[in-house]
Amino acid sequence: MKYVLNVLFICSLIFVSSSGFAGTRQVTGIEAETLLERIKVNQASLKTISGSFVEERYIATLPVPLVFTGKVYAQLPDFLFLAYEEPIHHIMKVTGDKVLFYVNGALTADYVNLQKAEEGASPPDLFNWNPADFKGEIVETGQGYMFHNSDVKAGNRQISITLDKKTLMVHALVLQEPSGDITKIIMKDLQVNGVIPDAVLHYELPSGVMIHHMGK
Repeated sequence: MKYVLNVLFICSLIFVSSSGFAGTRQVTGIEAETLLERIKVNQASLKTISGSFVEERYIATLPVPLVFTGKVYAQLPDFLFLAYEEPIHHIMKVTGDKVLFYVNGALTADYVNLQKAEEGASPPDLFNWNPADFKGEIVETGQGYMFHNSDVKAGNRQISITLDKKTLMVHALVLQEPSGDITKIIMKDLQVNGVIPDAVLHYELPSGVMIHHMGK
């Protein structure tokens, strides 16, 4: 699942320093090793994931954040589908390293091959990342366990992940741009190993829509 959710973060998240949380604590040593092993075991049972999300984009030039809502579907190892519902209906479909963007009613859709994208442009996978390779900071917060590795970036973006304490599923995904702009995605009502609708798994563009190949 090398690229699942990669593009989600090209469009997403917030790095917040652990010092910015009240009542937080570092998770280190044997406790950290045990937590990473729990995550590894949890991942081994995952086949599909579905739920909803709220995406908040904090842009310095805007007085209030832009807020988007929608549904998320993932099938391991390499399928992700984001169905944005508000304020604009649009989709993002990721299959392996191929990404499709389409806004409902548009005459064209954008297609990206991540293998041809600039090196380091995509952050690590968040539903199926390898806990054994994680060497960054783990902080227990009121929201869950926050993971951040300053050596891993999405291009020049800083990223962090917060996992729910009980389910160890992704709760918050955050990315901070060099400009200071921040995008945060909150996952809600995640369900595992359910049936993903055929209309999502086998999504096809409306007849007549032309594909614009980006990054050739």
